[in-house]
Amino acid sequence: MLKNTLSTLITLLWLSAYALQAQTPVSVAPNSWALGAPMPTARMGAFTGVIGTKIYVAGGETATAIIGINEIYDTTSNTWSTGASMPTARWVGGSAVVNNVLYTMGGLASAGPSSAVEAYDPSTNTWSTKASMPVAQDSMYAIAYGGLIYLVGGYTPANGRLASLLSYNPANNSWATLAPLKVGKSLPALAAIGTMIISAGGLANSGVTTDNEAYNVASNSWTTLAPLPTPREGACFDVVGSKLYIAGGDPANAATNDQLKTMDAYDANSNSWASGLPAMTYAVVNPGSATIGGQLYCFGGSNNGSPSQGNIYNYVQIYQSPASAPAISAGGIVSASAFGGFTSISPGSWVEIYGSNLASDSRSWAGSDFNGINAPTSLDGTSVSIGGQSAFIDYISPGQVNALVPSNVPTGSQQITIANAQGTSAAFNVTVNSAEPGVLGPSSFNVGGVQYAVGILSDGSYALPVGAIAGVNSRPAKPGDVLTLYGVGFGPVTPATPAGQLVQQLNSLSLPLLMSMGGIPISPSYAGLAPNYTGLYQFNVTVPSLPSGNATFTFSLGGTAGTQKLFIAVGN
Repeated sequence: MLKNTLSTLITLLWLSAYALQAQTPVSVAPNSWALGAPMPTARMGAFTGVIGTKIYVAGGETATAIIGINEIYDTTSNTWSTGASMPTARWVGGSAVVNNVLYTMGGLASAGPSSAVEAYDPSTNTWSTKASMPVAQDSMYAIAYGGLIYLVGGYTPANGRLASLLSYNPANNSWATLAPLKVGKSLPALAAIGTMIISAGGLANSGVTTDNEAYNVASNSWTTLAPLPTPREGACFDVVGSKLYIAGGDPANAATNDQLKTMDAYDANSNSWASGLPAMTYAVVNPGSATIGGQLYCFGGSNNGSPSQGNIYNYVQIYQSPASAPAISAGGIVSASAFGGFTSISPGSWVEIYGSNLASDSRSWAGSDFNGINAPTSLDGTSVSIGGQSAFIDYISPGQVNALVPSNVPTGSQQITIANAQGTSAAFNVTVNSAEPGVLGPSSFNVGGVQYAVGILSDGSYALPVGAIAGVNSRPAKPGDVLTLYGVGFGPVTPATPAGQLVQQLNSLSLPLLMSMGGIPISPSYAGLAPNYTGLYQFNVTVPSLPSGNATFTFSLGGTAGTQKLFIAVGN
């Protein structure tokens, strides 16, 4: 019962963040296509980006207008929600994600090609304006590599199809111009594989091309690769495993409904293409593209490159690649996202690992997976090694694995690998600190741009404004109320309890902890690992005398302040 309760709590507080409906991802057989829940808004040429298990689809063109609407597809539940709209309505521009922020660049606005660069932060549901592109242009895609964003090719009315390569540095909000393509083109498929950025196909001034080139970042130069089997532009594309998959698109740029259903795959290791792969359900041009968990997602598109001459779709077409060895995505390791989502981890803390082919199925641990009070180190053949130690596995899926870091993992730079029946992933380096504390505050508790910590009152309700989250019983906390908060990564406790064992006794943090609410120091009546759980810390605090409103909640551990910006709703 304790193990089942533990799985339920972790699932509710972390994986589904109090979702009130079951998670029902789309099931797709290997090497085949399936359909996901349709987009609320049919469109073509949208900006897309993957953050966690969600795909953000912003902007695009409908049958009647260029839009900035931002819709969010949750791959774990096959459902849609809406975020803040992109300030500048555009379509067929570049988009990429760096440090969990979606950047949208250029594109075609109602007045013509745009140089706008806008960044969406899902943690605050807000957009910000960044340094404009050096040239207003459209019909190009972007890709993130090494912390930079690269925009390849494009179009301007004055110069036609462009050979330009631009890079944007989000860290200092600056642009650079790099070595041009050998063949100028718009809407080529892009991929980052190994040390190469690949630009395949697209529309050249002479017509749709089979040109395929690779950019070497170190040498700032392009080399010619094996040409595409089929000329195409405006396709659905992305890297799955170690291959670039390209599906659909326009083979001739003609004013006819001649879009493709076919799919080709490029293998960078052999510099060769495979054709005859399973065809898309619907032929489309200019869909949005993304990949998670070994699956290629294609959003919307049209049966004609001109909105006025064809049909615009809201299809979500999903391709599952054949089974292959697990691969951890670049930037694919964070501490528990609902507890801050840091890039560093600590012994005894939870870590989320994102990638492709990580597991053959999707499930959380169950009581039957435990050996007495000891959590499992493998689920259905998927295991994780951190610093040479076997981690404890709470959740598996093809695109995400959640694991508990063993207590004896050394600090410093350590390697993480994932193994399953298909093989072992390449090692991924991660920084391990002695502690990496975070308090539970999932995105579902961000209400009107205010990120609330999850505070549970003694009556079982949550310390939130009344009605803040549909279906969740909530009220502001009153002075004198006792709140229960949860955290991860708060370090060792006394008496010691190793990670992976269900906690059998009350304990206390070994490192000094300071907390405050509304600027008033508070002393938890309990601060330690939560009894009957593992890797989860519990804090019982009494609400001080505060005015009604949103009170800031802060903490420091071992003299280091927490970095989350959290609030507690207080009322008198």
